[in-house]
Parts: sequence; C-alpha cells; structure tokens
Amino acid sequence: MTIFLAIGFYPPSRLAAYELRRTECDSAFDAGVARLAAEGMLDDALRREALQVEFRSCLRPAVAEPFTLVAVGLGVLVVVAVALYLAHPWWIVRRSRARRLPSDLVHGLADDLDGLRRDSGLTRAPQWWLVPHRGTPSGQAYGLPGRRRIQLDAGLLVLRATDAPAFRAVVAHELAHLRNRDVDLTYLTIAVWRAYLLVAVLPPLLLLVHPGLITAPTRWTWRTSTIVSAPGFTARFLGTLIALGCLVYLLRNAVLRARETYADRVAADAGATAAAMTAILERLPAPGRWLDRWGTHPLPGRRLRAIRDPREASRPTHWNLVAAGLPAGVLTTNLALTAGLGLGLDPLLGTALLGLAVGPWLGAMLASTVWRAAQAAVANAAPAHRVPFWLTSGPVLVGSFLVGTLMSLAVITGTPGSIGGSGPASTLVAGLLLTVAAVALAAWTDSTARAVLSGSATRRTDPTAASATTSAAVRSGGPARWALPATLGAAGLAGGAALAVWLPYSMIRFGFALSLGPAPAEGDGWYAAVAMVSTAELGPADRLVHNPLTLPALTALWLVPALLAWNAPGWRALWWATLLGLGGGAVAALIGVLLPVAAGLVLPVEVRQAVPQPAEMSFDAVVDNATLAVGSVLLAIAMAIVLIRGDSRRPALALLAATVTTVAATAAIWWLAGPVRCLTGNGLCRATSDLEAMSRTAHWILVQGLIVAIPLVLAATVAARWIVAPNGPSPSNTTGDDEPTATGHRAGRVAAVGLVLLLAVTALLVWGIRTSAHETWLRGSIG
Repeated sequence: MTIFLAIGFYPPSRLAAYELRRTECDSAFDAGVARLAAEGMLDDALRREALQVEFRSCLRPAVAEPFTLVAVGLGVLVVVAVALYLAHPWWIVRRSRARRLPSDLVHGLADDLDGLRRDSGLTRAPQWWLVPHRGTPSGQAYGLPGRRRIQLDAGLLVLRATDAPAFRAVVAHELAHLRNRDVDLTYLTIAVWRAYLLVAVLPPLLLLVHPGLITAPTRWTWRTSTIVSAPGFTARFLGTLIALGCLVYLLRNAVLRARETYADRVAADAGATAAAMTAILERLPAPGRWLDRWGTHPLPGRRLRAIRDPREASRPTHWNLVAAGLPAGVLTTNLALTAGLGLGLDPLLGTALLGLAVGPWLGAMLASTVWRAAQAAVANAAPAHRVPFWLTSGPVLVGSFLVGTLMSLAVITGTPGSIGGSGPASTLVAGLLLTVAAVALAAWTDSTARAVLSGSATRRTDPTAASATTSAAVRSGGPARWALPATLGAAGLAGGAALAVWLPYSMIRFGFALSLGPAPAEGDGWYAAVAMVSTAELGPADRLVHNPLTLPALTALWLVPALLAWNAPGWRALWWATLLGLGGGAVAALIGVLLPVAAGLVLPVEVRQAVPQPAEMSFDAVVDNATLAVGSVLLAIAMAIVLIRGDSRRPALALLAATVTTVAATAAIWWLAGPVRCLTGNGLCRATSDLEAMSRTAHWILVQGLIVAIPLVLAATVAARWIVAPNGPSPSNTTGDDEPTATGHRAGRVAAVGLVLLLAVTALLVWGIRTSAHETWLRGSIG
C-alpha cells in the first residue's frame, strides 16, 4: 500500500497539487471558524459540523485518484497471488519434471508409504509423484485442497534400500506437512512474495527509469527519468522499497521455518522416527553464513531441540512480536493519512476506527506470545530470568510498530502527516505511554497465565490439591479450555480501546502535551496552584473519558482472572482488593465532606463568590475538580498497595481495586460530599439521579487515576522486588485451609453476589456515558 500510494502521488506535480488543495481547504476551514467566532456562533455544534463536512468534501477529490490506484494495485496483487497459488502444482511438476509414481516400481514401496500415511493420522492418501533425475534423498509436499501431492526424489528410494529408518523419517516429515494443514499457508505465503515482486516492486522500478512507460513509451531520455529529475524522492522511495522487501521476505521465511519445525515434531511422534530424524539432523552442516539463519529452514540445532522437547516447537521469541508489529505499523501509518476521508467521516474518528481495528490484533498477539512464554516457563519449572520475557515483550512490540510507521507515504514524499509528526516532546511521551501500556498488558497476561497454568499443573500432579470448594468447572478442567480465548479477548479489547485514542493523538501536534487548568476567578498562591493542578489534563484524557470501551476493557482485565481463580484463595484475594477499594471510597467521602468546609473557613468570601471570566474557574468548580483529583490519587494509591503485595494475580487485583475505588468514590462524591457542599453553600447543588454526569465523574476519576498510577506503580513494582521474596509462596495461593465448610460456601455465594452487583454498576456507568461519547466521537460525522 505504501508503494501504491507513493505512485499515486507521483509525479511531484500531483503531490504539489495535493498540498495546494490541502492548503486551500485548511484556509477555507479557518475562515469559516473565524466567521463563526465573529458572529458569536462558535458554540453552535451544527455550524461546526457543517464546516467539517465542507472541509472533507473539499479535500476528497484530491485523494480520490491516488486511492483508486491503491485499490487497483491491491486488487491486482491479490489476483496475481491467488493465480500463483493455484498454479503452483503445475509449476512444481513442470520445473522438476516429475511424474506419477508407479505402484509397482519397487516391491513393497506402496505398502510402506500407505503404512506411513496411517501412522501419520491421515485418512486420505495423497498422490505420490517421483522425480527420476534428482539424486537427493528428499521430498516435497504440495497441492491444492483435495488433491494433495508428495513427490519423492529418486535418491530417496535409494535411501530406502540403504537406511530404511531415515527413509521413513523423511516421508513422515512430508506427511506431517499435510497433517498440519500447512501446505496452503506455505504456498500462499510464497505466492504473496512472488506477487509482491511482480506487482509492487518491478513496475515501480520501471516507472522510476521511464515515468512515461504507459502514456508515452517511445519518448524516453535519461534526463526524463525520475532518478535524475527527482533524486530525493528516488532515494526515499528505493529505501522504503528495500525495507519493505526485506520485511516481506523475512516474514515469508519466518512462516516457512515455523512450518518445518512443527513438521519435525509431528514426524518424530509418528511411526517412531524420532531417532532417525535426530540422526539426519545431526548430519546436516552448521550454517556457514550469518544470513543462513534467516533462510527457509530452521537451524539444525533448533530442529533437534524441537524433536527432543515438544515445547520447543511452540516456544515464542521476540521475532513473533516483530512480525506482528512491523506490518501493523506499515498498514496503520499509511491508512491513517486519509482515514475517514474516503468514508466521509471526521479524520479523528476515521483514525480512531483504524486504531480500533489494529489494537485488538496487537493486544491479542502480545497476550498470545506472553502466554506461551509463561506456559513454557511453568512446564519447565525453570528459575525466573534476570529480565522477564513479559518485561521485554512490550517494548519490542511497540518498537516494531513505531519502526513500521516510518515506512509511509509521508517519509517517501518528505511531507509531514504521519505518526511522529506531532513534535519531539509529544512524540516521546506518546511512545513512552504506549510502551507502558504494552508492558502492563504483558505483565497482566503473564500473571494470569501463571496462575491458571500453575493451578492446572498442581491438580495434574496432586489430585488432592484440588479444593472441594473449587467449582465443578475448575475440577473438570473447563477453565483450561476457555482460559486462553478469554485472555486473548480481554487483551484485544484493551488494545482496541487504547489504540483508538492513542493513534489519533499521536498524529496531532502536541497531542500528548500536559496542560494545566485555568486559573480561578480570584485568589492566588496555593489556591491557584490547587485549581490549576487539579484540572491538569493529558491530551487524550478527555477522549478516554468519553470512550465507551474504557470501563469495559478495564473490567474484562480483572474479571477474566477472577473467574479463572474462582476458589477459596481467589475469594480472599478478591475480598482484600475489594475492601481496599471501598476504603479508598470512604477516604474520598471523608475528604469530599471536609474539603468544602475547610475551604469555606480558609478562603475569604470574595474569593468564594467571585464571578469567573470565560477563561477562569469558579470556586464551586475548583472544589469539584479538587474532589475528583482526590479520588484519582486514592485510586492510584490503592493500585500501588495491591502491587506491593505478593499475590500472583496482583495486576488483575490492582485493576479490581481501581474499579471498586472508582465506584465507591463516585458514590461518595455524589451522594455524600455533594449534599454537604450544597448545604454549606460551598459547592454546586446537583440532582443525585443524573446518571450521565455521574458516569462522567466515574470515568474522570478512573482515567486520571490510571495516569497518576503510572509513577506510583513503577515505584511499587520496584519496592515489591525487595519486600516480596521472588520465588516465595503467594499469601493467597495457599490451600491448606480450603476444606469444604459451610462458611466457605457462604463466602463463595457472597463473593458471587458482590461480583454481580459490581458488574451491574459498571454496566450502568457505561450506559450513562453513551450520550457524551456520541457527542464527542460521532456527532461531527453522523449527526
């Protein structure tokens, strides 16, 4: 897509026309805003929406032709890739000059092949082909669905006579490709690579040399080539082309290497060929060049480890995250350039929808990789590494994503407008926040996976360790079936909710700047400082507050581990986190009651009754915002306290404490502190049944608290490494007192009722934010 977009905006005159059109549309939009301001209509939502519609209509013709070329190019790429995939059996037969293997060519060969097919678990026999002129002892699996083929080299038949176990191992490896159903994936990957070279690489290279190849093929001189007329564009385009080519090539080889490793593992289990497979791989020479490590076949050492250890074939590496982050970054940064324009949406909404599509993929990939790493660690019972995998996985994924964003049209053409064009400081903050979010998600996944997998391993090795108070689903192994999908779903929801806000603001100048609130109407010193600090706001915080996915994503992150740990130790941990959150709400209620009273005693009446100007705050607003800030700080403190405690599920418990603190603080502010402020005359008198305003309060406490929690959580994590023994038992994981008692059953029922009530309140708060979310996100595009 990057390449087709670059061609769409070439020659430079077309790019200049686009920039001129963009300038004209910006000028018309600014003039419209100035006209509304002069008429005093700047607050009229309908008039502002009309200006946005005019801006999109003005700019849409400038991008129509380039995006038409992108659509055509991608369509041709898909058609060529499908055609190459469908033609691959014909091409392999033609290139290798293979022919059908006669059943009576060698005595007993057909029976041996059919026996290996049965041992491999295949119900349908493939077609067997022979390459008579090739003396290598190897084979190849290929073919279309329903017509699978395996061709054997003539040297493999010789190997059958000299080393029958090795022959069986090679054939079992090819049959394993069919059993794993990876033939289609393999040859589709190869077809995409070849189609990329034919459609996305060769034509642009020809156009660089001869720009008029299609319109005026006979009129060519060296001076008219893009290489001479636009050397800067050529250098950037070739650099991006090489980078994308290396990316596609490495991804292709990574897929092929993974298929080979899985086939080795399956073949070793089929027909008792592990010893023969090991002997074959031990004879393979070690790679002589560094580039051989990135070829289509894994290193012999890794293949040997995969045979000896079944977990090695699925052991994750950081390259899995690179393979996910780089393409996502390339796709996102190019689509984000004109996101929304083609659909007639506001660019901010279009970019948010793009983030909502890419975020779940990145979140689920990160969770899947960390889960498999935790699974391998639990299965091997290995000591913890100096640097945990989950701690490095987040930065690797985010770094790969950001590197992929550099391969964009903006980089090729040398124009601003991509991720990173928002100013160095804002870009640095954006990258750090995304990295922190990825590390937090990875830590949550690791803790959830270890809690689930350690419990499963304990029940397998010691059946008496399963408590009688554990639910029937846990005893029967039910959660093990839905644990991974539920974890990936929660991580995907969190990734979508976060990237839908992060992505648009990463492209706005100073989008992640921290701004202080307005000054109060009267007063200075500590009062002015409290007013401005309590209303300080990080750029995208407002969008997170009015994002209907923020609270559901947070709820899913603590609900999934809570359901997976539904036993007596889990109840105690849940109760502890819940009581901590309720304590935070009680403190918020106390401070919310005392704050306006204390302010009324300390501040003079002229300050409290001052009439604010348009850029100032009233005393009532200062009190309200300060109370919200107190609730946010208490939320952050509750999370930090939970993380210092040594429970294995502390990331989820910290989020549970944050949710309970949010609900309790909101109730305290609205139903206790609010009436007190009203009665004392030191605050606004509001109806306690205003669900929308109450929901906004809860979301502000939650979002501000999560932001404030970042430094506190980092400090708590460091402290936890000193306070809690690294390999010591978790206080909530002990099972010595888990006997089936009436008290235990009552505790379980009370925990279930409390969980349902908390979910009901959370759903009510999400429902209450719907109107504000519509006004913030959708009204400008769909009315």
